[in-house]
Amino acid sequence: DAHPISIQAVFQIHSSAKIAHLNNELSTQMKSMHDLQSSLNQMQTLVHHEENEIGGLRNFVGSKFNFTMQNIDAIVNETQTTLNEEVQKVNDDVSSQNNFIAYEFAGIFAVLGTLVFLWHTTSHLRDMNEPFVQRKILAILWMCPIYSVTSWLGLVFTSAEPYLSMIKDFYEAYCIYTFLSFLIAVLGRGDRNAVIDLLAGHADHMKPPLRLCGLLDGGKKYDDDPRAKAEAVLFQCQLFAMQFVLLRPLTSVALVISNALHTGSRDYTSPQFYIIWIINGSIFVAFSGLVKFYHLVREDLKWCNPFPKFLCIKGVVFMTFWQRMVITLIASTALENRFEDDRERREWIQQAQSFLVCIEMLVFAIVHCYVFPVEEWQNDYRPKQHKSNIVDNLALKDFAKDLKYIMKSRKARKRALNKMNREKVRTSDLYLDEIELAQQTKQGGDDTAVRADTQIEYTSEHSQKSPMSSDEEYTEEDIDWERLEKYMKETYKEEDKQEISTNEII
Repeated sequence: DAHPISIQAVFQIHSSAKIAHLNNELSTQMKSMHDLQSSLNQMQTLVHHEENEIGGLRNFVGSKFNFTMQNIDAIVNETQTTLNEEVQKVNDDVSSQNNFIAYEFAGIFAVLGTLVFLWHTTSHLRDMNEPFVQRKILAILWMCPIYSVTSWLGLVFTSAEPYLSMIKDFYEAYCIYTFLSFLIAVLGRGDRNAVIDLLAGHADHMKPPLRLCGLLDGGKKYDDDPRAKAEAVLFQCQLFAMQFVLLRPLTSVALVISNALHTGSRDYTSPQFYIIWIINGSIFVAFSGLVKFYHLVREDLKWCNPFPKFLCIKGVVFMTFWQRMVITLIASTALENRFEDDRERREWIQQAQSFLVCIEMLVFAIVHCYVFPVEEWQNDYRPKQHKSNIVDNLALKDFAKDLKYIMKSRKARKRALNKMNREKVRTSDLYLDEIELAQQTKQGGDDTAVRADTQIEYTSEHSQKSPMSSDEEYTEEDIDWERLEKYMKETYKEEDKQEISTNEII
């Protein structure tokens, strides 16, 4: 019985030792696991810390990058703004220089036109033989400096251009009526009855005055009274011209006010549309009266060449109105993309119109010196039958005459030679000897007759050996120059009958 207990005790001891060993190993493993867990926790802590550091670094880098990009964008924007300002400044400088050149160029023409006007005006003032007539001329001559100075001021001060245009419009209407007064003054020299008597002489082909709101009576009322008819026609012509003088200032003021209040399109809904139509109708009525009077007395005024004078007044109306219409059309079509807004387009139209008028007024001032000369009003003035022109001044007529003479000489010489050939005119030395021997034969003498017969036989024999056909042409050595000159003179006479004058050719 003791032996088994010992075995059991040994087994228990062995099992206890085994369990203790296993517990030690388990403790060791648990400790290792704990250490491992601690290591993992430390690693997780480190990883989390690193993640925090990476996130912070990322945030730092992102913030720095955004800050840097913002700085770069700010620098780029600032640089671009500075560059645009510099470009705009350069463009403004260039535009200012171009505008200054335009101001200077237009100013030169305005000053030259004014100087020509002053010279022309002083010429009339020094020789005022017909004061009643020449006062009208001086009033017309003032058109050039008024237009040129106001146009130049409108070119420089664009904001004042509408008000300066009103001055030009007023004087335009005044010049049209003054020109009609000028024609009346030339005919009557201040006597209205003389003009009426002159018009009464044309009553047979004069149309009666129009019926105008009871102011004038038309129809057959004046058939038995030519003088009353002439007086009514004269009054109506003056009335037609005068209405433009009175209406033009009102339309100009209305147009300026409309442009300030209505800046939209210029269609039928805008007031400018109707104002322009009123202006056109008024101009038409004024010029119809002026043209009617001119056609009645053009033969009586022929000595002072009224038509060029009329064209000067008509040209002013074209330059101030229709030229502006053309510029407006160009700005609205061909140059539409050049302007940023309507204000800039209108400003360009105003400047272009003012610039062109400054140049054109110099031309008109020079033309006035020729169409309104002082010599016409001198006491001993006689109209020139043949006035010199640019063709005479450049000697083109003389050159054409010389050229025609040279060409005609060549043709005449050739024709003379052909005529001599057709008539078989022989100009050799043998023919001259034959004529000399024939003259000696007429004088008598046997020896001479024998020599003549011998020479004639020799001549005939020589002529048979070398006959000259009618188609053969002579050389210059065989020409009888006296006979050739005779034929050339005859040819000249034939050609002079068909000659066309150089003036007709030009």
